[in-house]
Amino acid sequence: MPDHFHHSLDGDWQHRASCRRTDTDMFFSLDGERGNVRARRERAAKQICQDCPVLDDCRADALTATESYGIWGGMSETERARRTRRPARPRECVVSTDPLTWRIRTPRA
Repeated sequence: MPDHFHHSLDGDWQHRASCRRTDTDMFFSLDGERGNVRARRERAAKQICQDCPVLDDCRADALTATESYGIWGGMSETERARRTRRPARPRECVVSTDPLTWRIRTPRA
Protein backbone atom coordinates (compact mmCIF):
# COMPACT_ATOMS: atom_id res chain seq x y z
CA MET A 1 0.00 0.00 0.00
CA PRO A 2 1.46 3.43 -0.92
CA ASP A 3 2.40 5.82 1.84
CA HIS A 4 0.19 8.86 1.16
CA PHE A 5 1.64 10.81 4.07
CA HIS A 6 5.28 10.68 3.00
CA HIS A 7 6.39 13.77 1.11
CA SER A 8 9.79 13.76 -0.54
CA LEU A 9 11.93 16.59 0.76
CA ASP A 10 14.13 16.77 -2.33
CA GLY A 11 11.32 17.51 -4.80
CA ASP A 12 11.84 14.22 -6.67
CA TRP A 13 8.06 13.85 -6.87
CA GLN A 14 7.98 16.65 -9.45
CA HIS A 15 9.67 14.37 -12.01
CA ARG A 16 6.70 11.97 -11.78
CA ALA A 17 3.95 14.63 -12.05
CA SER A 18 1.33 14.30 -14.79
CA CYS A 19 1.78 17.98 -15.67
CA ARG A 20 5.52 17.64 -16.30
CA ARG A 21 5.20 17.76 -20.09
CA THR A 22 2.14 20.01 -20.18
CA ASP A 23 2.12 23.67 -21.19
CA THR A 24 2.32 25.62 -17.92
CA ASP A 25 -0.10 28.24 -19.28
CA MET A 26 -2.88 25.77 -18.45
CA PHE A 27 -2.05 26.04 -14.74
CA PHE A 28 -1.62 29.82 -14.46
CA SER A 29 -4.04 32.58 -15.43
CA LEU A 30 -3.14 35.13 -18.04
CA ASP A 31 -3.41 38.84 -17.28
CA GLY A 32 -7.05 39.85 -17.42
CA GLU A 33 -8.38 36.29 -17.60
CA ARG A 34 -11.81 36.13 -15.98
CA GLY A 35 -15.14 34.35 -15.85
CA ASN A 36 -15.88 31.36 -18.04
CA VAL A 37 -12.50 31.43 -19.76
CA ARG A 38 -10.68 31.13 -16.45
CA ALA A 39 -13.12 28.52 -15.13
CA ARG A 40 -12.64 26.31 -18.22
CA ARG A 41 -8.85 26.55 -18.02
CA GLU A 42 -8.87 25.72 -14.29
CA ARG A 43 -11.17 22.71 -14.87
CA ALA A 44 -8.82 21.42 -17.59
CA ALA A 45 -5.79 21.82 -15.29
CA LYS A 46 -7.57 20.12 -12.38
CA GLN A 47 -8.50 17.24 -14.70
CA ILE A 48 -4.79 16.60 -15.27
CA CYS A 49 -4.21 16.74 -11.51
CA GLN A 50 -7.07 14.38 -10.72
CA ASP A 51 -5.22 11.20 -11.72
CA CYS A 52 -1.69 12.42 -10.99
CA PRO A 53 0.43 9.92 -9.04
CA VAL A 54 1.96 12.71 -6.93
CA LEU A 55 -1.18 14.77 -6.27
CA ASP A 56 -0.74 14.59 -2.47
CA ASP A 57 2.92 15.62 -2.65
CA CYS A 58 2.13 18.53 -4.95
CA ARG A 59 -0.73 19.74 -2.78
CA ALA A 60 1.29 19.46 0.44
CA ASP A 61 4.19 21.35 -1.14
CA ALA A 62 1.90 24.13 -2.40
CA LEU A 63 0.22 24.51 0.99
CA THR A 64 3.56 24.50 2.83
CA ALA A 65 5.14 26.98 0.42
CA THR A 66 1.92 29.06 0.36
CA GLU A 67 1.98 29.19 -3.45
CA SER A 68 0.14 32.37 -4.41
CA TYR A 69 -0.70 31.63 -8.03
CA GLY A 70 -1.84 28.79 -10.22
CA ILE A 71 -3.29 25.34 -9.90
CA TRP A 72 -1.18 23.16 -7.60
CA GLY A 73 -2.23 19.75 -6.33
CA GLY A 74 -5.61 20.16 -7.99
CA MET A 75 -6.38 23.34 -6.04
CA SER A 76 -6.67 26.96 -7.16
CA GLU A 77 -5.11 29.83 -5.25
CA THR A 78 -8.52 30.61 -3.72
CA GLU A 79 -9.00 27.03 -2.56
CA ARG A 80 -5.52 26.92 -1.04
CA ALA A 81 -6.06 30.24 0.72
CA ARG A 82 -9.26 28.91 2.32
CA ARG A 83 -7.42 25.78 3.41
CA THR A 84 -4.55 27.63 5.09
CA ARG A 85 -6.59 30.36 6.77
CA ARG A 86 -6.62 30.22 10.54
CA PRO A 87 -9.89 28.84 11.86
CA ALA A 88 -12.18 31.21 13.71
CA ARG A 89 -11.87 31.22 17.45
CA PRO A 90 -14.23 28.70 19.00
CA ARG A 91 -17.17 30.05 20.88
CA GLU A 92 -17.98 28.93 24.38
CA CYS A 93 -21.54 27.92 25.11
CA VAL A 94 -22.85 28.97 28.49
CA VAL A 95 -26.08 27.44 29.70
CA SER A 96 -28.24 29.77 31.75
CA THR A 97 -30.23 28.64 34.76
CA ASP A 98 -33.35 28.64 32.61
CA PRO A 99 -33.15 25.39 30.59
CA LEU A 100 -35.18 26.92 27.74
CA THR A 101 -32.67 29.67 27.05
CA TRP A 102 -28.96 29.84 26.39
CA ARG A 103 -26.45 32.38 25.22
CA ILE A 104 -23.16 32.24 23.40
CA ARG A 105 -20.22 34.08 24.85
CA THR A 106 -16.93 34.62 23.01
CA PRO A 107 -13.99 33.89 25.31
CA ARG A 108 -11.73 36.85 26.02
CA ALA A 109 -8.13 36.64 24.90
